[in-house]
Amino acid sequence: MGFHFQIFLVALCLSQSGSDWCYTDPSCAPSSWTSEKFCNGSRQSPVDIPESSAHYNGSLGPFQFTDYSAPTKLQSISNIGHTVEVAVGDGVSMSGGGLSSPYTARAFHFHWDNGSAGSEHRLTGRQFPMEMHIVHTKDGMNLTDARKVTDGIAVLGFFIDISDSVNASQMTSLAKLLPQVSVPGTKLSLNSSFSLDGLLAGVDRTAYYRYLGSLTTPTCDEAVVWTVFRNPIYVPRIVVQTFTTSLNYNESGNLEPMVNNFRPPQPLNGRQVQMSFNMSSFANSTAAPSTRNTTSTGNTAQSSGILCMSLLLLYRGMASNVIC
Repeated sequence: MGFHFQIFLVALCLSQSGSDWCYTDPSCAPSSWTSEKFCNGSRQSPVDIPESSAHYNGSLGPFQFTDYSAPTKLQSISNIGHTVEVAVGDGVSMSGGGLSSPYTARAFHFHWDNGSAGSEHRLTGRQFPMEMHIVHTKDGMNLTDARKVTDGIAVLGFFIDISDSVNASQMTSLAKLLPQVSVPGTKLSLNSSFSLDGLLAGVDRTAYYRYLGSLTTPTCDEAVVWTVFRNPIYVPRIVVQTFTTSLNYNESGNLEPMVNNFRPPQPLNGRQVQMSFNMSSFANSTAAPSTRNTTSTGNTAQSSGILCMSLLLLYRGMASNVIC
């Protein structure tokens, strides 16, 4: 597994110090990626998911996850130059979810900014502090073959948001390891202290969006079936702070803070975004981003609106004294 996984890393996640693309230098930042092979294609990722126009698809049922609960399957964590990535061992897979076949998990990684709005995908314009991607290849396919077909790669995307009510999580355990891989090229073996299920604790994995897209780094191969989950992973503030302060790029031989490692949204170009749930069934869900107690200003504004409407209903005779 080790040798093949190294090939996977080199092919999928090029080191920023040895490639023609980057995130922070204007000469090689995302705005210049259109010259990188498929990055100027018609089904690029990420996208801003239009919640109001997403189409419900009843065939997007639940997923079946194999060995997502096994902590021994998360083998190592590495600084690969433009993100931090965790290698996943043999036997971890998923099926269902409207996918055409089972897919094997290979690795997962993260995107963030300087602490507030670093997710790659967005929900009707809302950008979350971070995003986690779990990368899978279609069963029976190596990465080279998977990149050549429209559904060869399946990526699960999870928004990460801050909640003051969360004191600790398995994501906290992962974040504590980041200072040990602060320099690009460093790698640390894991000690089975967390699992994929543990990292995803609290996320409703039946509510998700689906569209056809691409890898979000060059060469931007248009071979990805994207699944982006509606509900975020909630973490303590210290987790996001640790990502933004512990890791470094290596540009021009100089270490620089690894921040803003996300690609901006790309045009949908007529693509349809589907969803696995009826929006009305989630309107009053306490697990939904719009009602969960987080630090998001958007959530605060919506909560204030709901409170104001309640006041208007309760005090109709005094409505002129209520300001919304």
